[in-house]
Amino acid sequence: MPAPAPLDVVFFELRGLRCALPLAAVRKVLPMRAVTPVPLSPPVVRGIAPLEGHILPILDLGVCFHPAGDESAEATGYRSSRDKLLLVETAGDAGREPVRAALAVDRVLHIGTIDEQHSRTPPPRPTFLSATVLDASGPALLLDIARTIDYVRDAISTAVGS
Repeated sequence: MPAPAPLDVVFFELRGLRCALPLAAVRKVLPMRAVTPVPLSPPVVRGIAPLEGHILPILDLGVCFHPAGDESAEATGYRSSRDKLLLVETAGDAGREPVRAALAVDRVLHIGTIDEQHSRTPPPRPTFLSATVLDASGPALLLDIARTIDYVRDAISTAVGS
């Protein structure tokens, strides 16, 4: 049996949760910028901001991990100079263009490598989690960027349709 393939990831903190994204999906880490709110957008869409020559959505996935009415889900502003944006991009497939967005995170922790041997089934929600992974610093929730973008698309469709 072949050894599990290693995966390079970016570990980051999101409203007190340790999370990870495949390094291949992360284009750049940027400081938090001024964000323009978008009226009637779902809570997961913090707003938009000019980044790298494009107007990109700023996604706040932290609201997906806390129930409605939870103080940490209600917080709309980031409070620290260490708050960051992860500029991410999905791979284009099935005739779809690649999608670029920025994830608002509390802070970037480090880059590391994980393998399937240290992966476990993720919690059932949110649906964009692909695994719970483990490294020397402890467990982290591994996000699937394509499913994350699909989740946001569905949230926007629901908000527009209501």
